Amino acid sequence: MIMGKENSVLSKENRIFSLTKESRYLPNAFLAIIIIIIVLFGIDLVLFLTPLGNIGRNISVEGLKGEALFFSINGLGVRFGMYILTFFAWVKFIEKRPLYTMGFGKDSFFKKYFRGFILGFLMMGFCVIAFTVMGLVRIDVSNPSIKGFNALGSVFIVLMGWMIQGASEEIMIRGWLLPVIGSRHNVALGIFISSTLFGAMHLLNANINILPMLNLILFGLFAALYVIWEGGIWGICGLHSAWNWTQGNVFGIEVSGNLPAGGILIDLETAQGSELITGGLFGIEGGVVCSIVLALGIITLVFLIKRR
Repeated sequence: MIMGKENSVLSKENRIFSLTKESRYLPNAFLAIIIIIIVLFGIDLVLFLTPLGNIGRNISVEGLKGEALFFSINGLGVRFGMYILTFFAWVKFIEKRPLYTMGFGKDSFFKKYFRGFILGFLMMGFCVIAFTVMGLVRIDVSNPSIKGFNALGSVFIVLMGWMIQGASEEIMIRGWLLPVIGSRHNVALGIFISSTLFGAMHLLNANINILPMLNLILFGLFAALYVIWEGGIWGICGLHSAWNWTQGNVFGIEVSGNLPAGGILIDLETAQGSELITGGLFGIEGGVVCSIVLALGIITLVFLIKRR
């Protein structure tokens, strides 16, 4: 049974929810969803209509490092950095509470981030190992100029952009939406809405269908439980960034339907006809193996939270 004493999964006494109560104003669930939608489409519109959308286009660095810098800045950093700044401003000036109440506690923050990053890397690695054991992947050695050792520096340049991207979605969904709804209404509703909205945010991605959507919602549930277990969002920020970076730039697999850019360490190709297992053109998140990994992660987190 998940419910129970004061430290249960569904308890508002968990640190991530209790800190949110310092807010002078918490929107209801419907308005919170509308705010997320307005921010997502509003910033995209700003980038389309202003020079902000062209930052990084005139990078003087040529070759793969130039592509990596452009993708890290223009493809990831600016857009997702604006999401972060917007929600920081909302919390600071509208809700009038300190930013650390979004889950940025100072205690062992580097350890928590690094632990999450390694876990995200290992979860992706486990999926690839499973594909390898089943004989469903091969290494593409064509065009070595953008792969392997030649791409090492570029791959780590792109990591900086993924760190911003992963943190932005966690700040919006698990650092703001989840605790706001959990504190204003109840924790179960916060988990449900934050997980389903996270999946819905990817509805316009290429090659989306039922299984990828289910896996994205499962990731949202896993992430919500991880935040509740840790009592903050440092770890899930690291995990989310490592998840995307490892999938795209370490293994060369599509990230939620998006082709990797800026260099690849090991370019893997999945076998035709294996889409149900490997995710096909959507990436690892679109396959059954990812479903199993996320389910095991959810079960483990429920056990850890109950034991605490």
